[in-house]
Amino acid sequence: MNIEVVITALVGIITSLASWFAARRKNLADVQSSELENVEKAVKFYREQLEDIANRWRAATDEANTMNQLYKQAITDLNSLEIRFNQLADENRALIEELKKYKQLNGKILTHE
Repeated sequence: MNIEVVITALVGIITSLASWFAARRKNLADVQSSELENVEKAVKFYREQLEDIANRWRAATDEANTMNQLYKQAITDLNSLEIRFNQLADENRALIEELKKYKQLNGKILTHE
C-alpha cells in the first residue's frame, strides 16, 4: 500500500508538472501575442498621430506661403501707391506754383503760405 501511495503521488506530481509546463508555454505564447497586439496598436496610434501632424504641417506651410504671397503683393501695392502719391504731390506743388503766379499777375499776393 505504501508503494501505491508513492506511485499515485508520483503520477500526480508528474501530471502536475506536465500540466504546469504546458500551461506555462501557453501562457508565454499568450503573453507574447498580447504584447504584439499592444505594439501593433501603439504603432497604429503613433502612425495616425504622425500623419495628422504631417497634414497639419502641410496646411500650415500652405497658409504661410499664401500669407507670404499676400504680403509681397501688399508691399508691391504700397510701393506703387507711394509712387503715385509722390507724383500727385509733385503735381500739386506745380499747381500751387501756377496758382501763385496767376495771383501775382492779377495783383493778388498770398499773405500767408
